[in-house]
Amino acid sequence: MIVFLTLIYVAILFLAIKIGLIKLNTFWKISPAIWMVLLFFVLFVPMQWGAPAGAVNQFRPVIEIIPNVNGEVTEINVNALEKVRQDEVLFTLDPTQYQARVDQLTAQISLSQANLERAQDLMNRSVGRQLDVDIYRAEVQSFSAQLDNANWELQETVVRAPMNGTVVGLSLRPGQRVANLPIRSWMAFVEDDAFRLAVGIPQSRMRHVRVGQKAEVVLRLFPGHTLNATVVATVGINPAAQLPPSGMVPPAPTPMDPAQPFAVILELDDEFIQMADVPGGATGTAAIYTDSVAATHVIRKVMIRMEAWLNYIKP
Repeated sequence: MIVFLTLIYVAILFLAIKIGLIKLNTFWKISPAIWMVLLFFVLFVPMQWGAPAGAVNQFRPVIEIIPNVNGEVTEINVNALEKVRQDEVLFTLDPTQYQARVDQLTAQISLSQANLERAQDLMNRSVGRQLDVDIYRAEVQSFSAQLDNANWELQETVVRAPMNGTVVGLSLRPGQRVANLPIRSWMAFVEDDAFRLAVGIPQSRMRHVRVGQKAEVVLRLFPGHTLNATVVATVGINPAAQLPPSGMVPPAPTPMDPAQPFAVILELDDEFIQMADVPGGATGTAAIYTDSVAATHVIRKVMIRMEAWLNYIKP
C-alpha cells in the first residue's frame, strides 16, 4: 500500500513538473523518499492499532460420536454428508448380550420378590425371621438397580444424533466392533447451528479492540466481496498460557518465545452472506475499526478491498 500511494505521488509530481507548477530541484527529487517515510510513521504505524487486521477462520465444533457400550455394528442408518435431526438413529449395535442381561435380572427380581413375599408371610405368622425379610428386600433393590443399568445399556445400543447436524468422515461399516473408549471415535458429527468466526490479532495491536466495534471480513471463498461484521467477544487467553498436566516442570518464559495472537470473535451482519452459510475452515483476513486513530481507517478499508479483489488470482 505504501508503494501504491508513493506511485500516485510520483505521478502527481510528474504532472506538476510537466505543466510547470514546480521546478525540479534536489528537494523534489528526494521528496518521494520523504513521502514514503511520512506515510509509514503518520499513517501505517498508527493503523496497526487503530485498525488492526489478522487472519480469520470459520470454526465449527466437531463432535466425536463414541457409543456408551461395546458391541458389533449391525446397521448404519445414515450416509456421509447427510443432514440428520436430533435423536435420529446413526447406527445400531448388536443388542443380544444386553437383552440377555435384562432377561436374567428380570428373572432374578421375580425370584427375590417371591422369596420376600414368603418371608414376610412367615414373619406375619411369627414363624419367620426379620433377617430373611431384610435379605430378600435388599436383593430385590439390588437387582432392580442392576436392571435399570441393564435397560440403559440396552437402549444405548442404538446410537442417536446428539443434535441437528451433518455426519462427515463416515468410515464405520456393519460387522465392525466398536468400544466406548474416548481415545477413538467412530463417527464425526458437525453441529448445524454452532460456528465461530475468529480473527487473530497480534498482542501489540489488541489494546484498543472492544466489543461492539465494526469490522470487515474478506474470505478467499468469496473473492471480490467485503463482508461487514461486528466484534462480539474477545478471547482472553491463547495457547501460550495453557499448562497441560504432566510430570514435567513447566518452562519459564524466555525472550525467544513468540508472542502468539489473541482471538477476537466476529459476527457477520452482511446482506450478501450469513454466518451459517460460511463453511468451516473458510479463511481470509479481517480488519477491526477501533475508536483510535480513525483517520487510518480509510487506508485499511482500501487495503481490505484490494485483498478482496486479489482473491480472484490468489491460489
